[in-house]
Amino acid sequence: MEINGFKEAKPVWSKGRSREMNLRMGYFLKFPVQKSDEDTFLTLAGSSVYRVFINGEFLAHGPARAAQGFYRVDRLLLEKKKLKDINCVAIEVLGSNCNSFYLLDQPAFIQAEISCGDKVMGATGGKIDFEAMILTEQLQKVQRYSFQRDFLEAFRLQPGYDQWRIQGIPEDRKEEQETLPDKKLIHRHVPYSDYCIKNYKKIISRGKFEQNQMTQPLWEDRSYQGISTAYKGYRIEELERIVSHEMDRMKTVELCNEEEGAEKPIHENEFVIYDLGYNDTGFIGLEIECEENSEVMFVFDEVLTGEDVTYNRMCCVNAIPYELGAGFYQTETIKPYTLRYGKLMVTKGTVKIRQFYLREFKFPQAGLGSFESSDPVINRVFKAGIETFVQNTQDIYMDCPSRERAGWLCDSFFTARTEWMLTGDTRVEDNFLENYLLPEQFEYLPKGMVPMCYPADHCTGEFIPNWGLWLVIQLEEYRRRNPLECVIAGLEKKIEALFEYFKSYENEDGLLEDLEGWVFVEWSQANEFTSGVNYPSNMLYSAALRSAGSLYDRNEWIKKGEEIIERIREQALFEGFFRDHAVRENGRLILQPETSETCQYYAFMFKAATVGKDRILFQTLIKDFGPMRDVEKCHPQIHPSNAFIGNYLRIEMLSQNGLTNQIEKETKEFFDYMAQRTGTLWENAGAYASCNHGFASHIVYTYYRDLLGIWQIDQVEKKITIRITKQEIEWCKGEVPLKEGSLSLSWEKKEAGIYCNLTAPKEFQIGIINNSEMPLHFNIAK
Repeated sequence: MEINGFKEAKPVWSKGRSREMNLRMGYFLKFPVQKSDEDTFLTLAGSSVYRVFINGEFLAHGPARAAQGFYRVDRLLLEKKKLKDINCVAIEVLGSNCNSFYLLDQPAFIQAEISCGDKVMGATGGKIDFEAMILTEQLQKVQRYSFQRDFLEAFRLQPGYDQWRIQGIPEDRKEEQETLPDKKLIHRHVPYSDYCIKNYKKIISRGKFEQNQMTQPLWEDRSYQGISTAYKGYRIEELERIVSHEMDRMKTVELCNEEEGAEKPIHENEFVIYDLGYNDTGFIGLEIECEENSEVMFVFDEVLTGEDVTYNRMCCVNAIPYELGAGFYQTETIKPYTLRYGKLMVTKGTVKIRQFYLREFKFPQAGLGSFESSDPVINRVFKAGIETFVQNTQDIYMDCPSRERAGWLCDSFFTARTEWMLTGDTRVEDNFLENYLLPEQFEYLPKGMVPMCYPADHCTGEFIPNWGLWLVIQLEEYRRRNPLECVIAGLEKKIEALFEYFKSYENEDGLLEDLEGWVFVEWSQANEFTSGVNYPSNMLYSAALRSAGSLYDRNEWIKKGEEIIERIREQALFEGFFRDHAVRENGRLILQPETSETCQYYAFMFKAATVGKDRILFQTLIKDFGPMRDVEKCHPQIHPSNAFIGNYLRIEMLSQNGLTNQIEKETKEFFDYMAQRTGTLWENAGAYASCNHGFASHIVYTYYRDLLGIWQIDQVEKKITIRITKQEIEWCKGEVPLKEGSLSLSWEKKEAGIYCNLTAPKEFQIGIINNSEMPLHFNIAK
């Protein structure tokens, strides 16, 4: 999988400083345009993040993340029409050197090369070298943005701070470089963002605030209080600014709803609040003019708290401070953030905001599938699912683009389905799975265990044991999409080792008991019932064994998975419901009374329950349960599900049994509130955590599968199955891309039945299932 991506370039960094936390470097090179028919490319790799400018214009952000010790290579085409006789390339690189779930803790470096054909015009560590300097305009010793991510951004700027990007590095700021050991380089695979600029002038309110007001205790978050040798960062006494403390001492004293032009001066202790219209992800940019030395705090969030913007609603520091000398600035963050609302607070001086913008950082929209129905609410929820998907899949599947930007298992199972249906490809999934494949071992974790999220640092040793089982479940579905066979074959040994790990926790019945680590079922009370034998985890264990047995022709795994299901049914079913767990008392396993709604959905998802064997339970779940249940009045003894993942497993149960009307009704009730409030879909049922969570984009897959009727696409066997079901909407149409072409389906209800039109690549066999209770008239074109 390794590649030799460079002809001449070497990995370099400021001498002796490759292990320094949060150090930002600038690299610059002038090169002439070549009189050649061949294209000019900038090839680069690095750690931790970089962005590239050509002749002062933004070009790209990178790199795509890879496993520990591996680095993905960007190969950027420099368009001829944008090149001049003499061109300037500037690369800003931020070396984190801080363990997190977002950026790996590994030595900083940049490796860059400009070439045209066989000619190298410049290369780091090469004959024509890049100049380099330390960019001191970003404060280095700042607190972490969140427990899961590394450092926040804070700026101290003077006019002309960015002129080096086109004028070169001043002689007195040139930094001595050292060549670092060669790196393991691999392909990027994933597409680049479109980097669309979205300008915002909609101000929804103005107000005033007071500083140095201790109206509440300081926010004591683990992200800056728990700094140690194991959990890296700068200690409180080292920080140049403690942004969260500054925010805690600011109090809004006046807020008026009004819309005025953005260029009206904002004076000291005044603020304005912008509305982007929907939740979006990208690099925050400001064009700002100061007549005097000024200081600004830009605060942002996905939702309003009351009518105001709260910096730490989601346990991260959504605040960027700017210290500005008198003058004009165009400034942009190098890291991406997520927001719908931005609050610009002037803490000193007077400023004019010429422009507030977001350079979007998303999976490119071009080539994505389309969907439309007769129901505008369904369409709105689908659109929110698309936004959620594109903001969480730039290089890996992420839980959220904000607080963590982490590649979590389980979340990835759901997002992978969406990628396949929307793009007809698996490029992000290829990267996600390849990252799990590449390391020989995962440091700090027990032998055989895989990380709960990756690429991520787990130096505290925390892991979710049952999350590794979702990797197996996902891998079986990956086989039916467009798999890299080397990934499937290569992961077999890791799956063997994972099952070997679980063997030591099997009790006399073959069930997992007293698992170590963080046993996670979902964000609800179900997570409190994990001691002893947790039946949802064992249902998942059974499914993983059966999936791996099918994937690798291991009948012993299939048999073992089936036996676990029988033991679960014997032990957990009580008075019509599956109980969540049993604990050992005086050597005997005793079933506990706690029962969660989510446990029932695990049972149906992983075949511990079936409609044939458990019809009464199934009918009870259909009739009495769901996201809108009044828990106090209806089955109060059964703890309700949350969005992640119980409500999604419920949708799967409904889908498996063709209850499309109910899917339509419940998803509209549950998701439309989110779609209207943020334009994205949330981690939980309420807006108290991430309001933009990658797994939630699964609703896109659900609507394609259940409402439109694209029941299954098997890329390997070249089979497409269409299932038309009974539902309320009057018409539906959609298109999904495939490697061989596109698949388009439309249907409309008429008096004589349902009229369907299908266009598919000729390579595919078409199967049709009619569960609509109406005559089906099908026209198929290839």
